Amino acid sequence: MTDLQPLLDRSSAMPVDEDHRIAELRRLQILDTLPQAAFDKLTSLAAGICGTPIALISLVDSNRQWFKARQGLEVTQTARDESFCAHAILQPNEVMVVNNASDDARFQAFPMVRNGDLVFYAGAPIVTSGGAALGTVCVLDSVPRELDDRQLGMLRHLADLAMQLIEHERSRRDQSEVMVRQIVKGQQIVRDVLNEGRDMAAFIDREHCYLFVNPAFQRYWIREPQEILGMRVQDLIDRTSYRALFKPSINRALAGHESQFELEADFPGMGMRFLEVTHIPARDGGVVHGVVERARDITLRKESERKLADAVKELQAKRLANRKYVYSVSHDLKEPVNAITNATRLLEEGAALRNDPLELRCLRIAQEASAKLSRVLEDLRLYSEVDTSDVRMQPHLAQGIYAEAIAEIQAERVARGVEVDLLVSGTIRADAPLLSLAIRSILESLLGSAQRQDAAGDLRVTIRSREELFTHRVDITSQRMGRAMPSVDASGSARAPVSARRARQRAMNDVRELGLGLSIASHIIDLHQGELQIELKSDGSNCYAVILPVQARTTEPSTAGPST
Repeated sequence: MTDLQPLLDRSSAMPVDEDHRIAELRRLQILDTLPQAAFDKLTSLAAGICGTPIALISLVDSNRQWFKARQGLEVTQTARDESFCAHAILQPNEVMVVNNASDDARFQAFPMVRNGDLVFYAGAPIVTSGGAALGTVCVLDSVPRELDDRQLGMLRHLADLAMQLIEHERSRRDQSEVMVRQIVKGQQIVRDVLNEGRDMAAFIDREHCYLFVNPAFQRYWIREPQEILGMRVQDLIDRTSYRALFKPSINRALAGHESQFELEADFPGMGMRFLEVTHIPARDGGVVHGVVERARDITLRKESERKLADAVKELQAKRLANRKYVYSVSHDLKEPVNAITNATRLLEEGAALRNDPLELRCLRIAQEASAKLSRVLEDLRLYSEVDTSDVRMQPHLAQGIYAEAIAEIQAERVARGVEVDLLVSGTIRADAPLLSLAIRSILESLLGSAQRQDAAGDLRVTIRSREELFTHRVDITSQRMGRAMPSVDASGSARAPVSARRARQRAMNDVRELGLGLSIASHIIDLHQGELQIELKSDGSNCYAVILPVQARTTEPSTAGPST
């Protein structure tokens, strides 16, 4: 046999059920536990029976052998590839005996065999009921030995006892953990509910007498709990509150129904406090024999509700003042704007007679500007009412709303040579004037972005709708004539859209992120429980998607404007 043969034999010492064996070892949770007298006695018996100086209870792990109990050996574990026991567990039903390890090719290369510390070995496998060999009860000596049949039988018997001890420890540990959890849970509940809780808790019998109160009663009433025991409820609470609130509530609980009420009372230890009092039936075998009373202090909640109500009133007053101010400004500015509009019309008639092209162009620009300013003032008035009045939601044909928005920017659209394809169908539930304002704001933003790019070619805007699952989606896209359409995915929607709602949140509600027009549009669409998605492009051909909930067709829709 070559010198490499011992290493080959050592590396091949692996049971066929190794994975199952390791899993059983982990399940039993015996590895690395503290020494125990019962296991120590087994090693002492093994050494005495076999007459050896060394006895071990060895458990073979995946890469080591660990000693649960040991006699005559200082180390607590060794490497598995230097272990006699790793070979012994290969035959779970037999005791492995090595009379002289220096003559056995499997163990000649072990360091402790080469230096003469270990020569004799005998190990009985510790086997589970399922047949997995976990380790051995083994004896060792530094001189050659032989064991008779009686000694081998006793060694096997000690291995069975070791297995029983391991199983017993696992069962005992499981039971202890369950018991500890139950005790801790029970103590925690009692401590939290009865002793350390801020709520007052009591048990009231059928005669309306306190049979138990928790320490919280002392904080409120400046009385020891023992003083309250046996006292009637009407003797502790003022009689008016007892007759109006406590007595009916307790009687309802005694009838089997939970009852709850709120009251404000002056307590000797806490002053004026708001309480939420609950009376719960206490049953024994299905029969109500008393009432559990819980009194929760809700003073802080009441103060918060009062502060919130005051803040809401103040906010409503500010909004009303803001609405009046915006309305006043809009109304006051409309008169001079209308005057400018009328004056330019008169001037235009005179310029037409003089046939001055420059004068006519300037007057047209003035007319367009005054018309736009008039529309902006009306938008401001309408937008100022969004947060202070209910949104008037009604079913409408979607095409009518979009057509009205397009008609509002007719002059600007024609002046810039913009063509619009309106391909919208379906019914939506909306506040038509508000939603038309939102669509118009989107279109104006789109036209403005395209104009700032100063690109060649006429602009074509496509407004196309499609109904998705539970939503009505309208995509608004633009392209220069002669250019390819913006890149879209398989579903037809623009790539990487950005939620306008998220954009506003990132901008801390600052309109500089989206501009005033898109901020107004996004807010109005939010009020319709919808979403505005935006894809901003470097060439100005921005894409927008208006997504609204689908309107169930249960009523006849109304038209919001002219159709195209």
